[in-house]
Amino acid sequence: MTRSSNARFLRELGDAPLALRLFRELLPDMTAALGPDHVDVLLARQEMGRTLGHTGRKSDALACITAVLEDQERLLGKAHPHTLSTRFELALLVAQSGDPREALRQLQALLGDQERILGLHSRTLSTRHQLDRLLARIGEPDSALEVLSEVLREQERYHGPVHPRTLATRYDRLLVARHAQCPPEAAAALAVLQEDCRRALGSTHPLTRAVTTATGTA
Repeated sequence: MTRSSNARFLRELGDAPLALRLFRELLPDMTAALGPDHVDVLLARQEMGRTLGHTGRKSDALACITAVLEDQERLLGKAHPHTLSTRFELALLVAQSGDPREALRQLQALLGDQERILGLHSRTLSTRHQLDRLLARIGEPDSALEVLSEVLREQERYHGPVHPRTLATRYDRLLVARHAQCPPEAAAALAVLQEDCRRALGSTHPLTRAVTTATGTA
């Protein structure tokens, strides 16, 4: 598990190619030691699918995540939290591959199951966040802005104001606001967010870099 954690850490720091190489080296060893149906092997396969997506290999990522989901539903059941997590990853990949309406449909179905099984949970909030991003993408920015504001309040209460997920929700809300209704206010708030990200995450974190690019100060 230490090798898997190291690979995830590298991916989150922005080195997805190295993380992918580590997952490819790790999976045969895990499978030999634990068997192909072990829950940790399924999780490592899911993480490799996510990492493929981070390297831009969307079709390979979709194939990997789809296969993992089929095995998780068979071995763990459709209501297992790991299965729900993989459904989330699959919907994101569908959106990134150019079908936001299908991704929206998948996320709406997932959200209903998450709220029933998990209640108010970090993963439920993440699904709501991504739903609102897709609403903005398909041309409903006012609805997205309203719901993102609600999600942000719940993220702050659940995670705290400087948690990476809270900061990410602030960022996406401000991007929608900048295009939807209040460009000057959004620009000023992005500058504040940039400093918050630097203090909480460091200047090299992918979110900090994204906010810096959005402010035009890169």
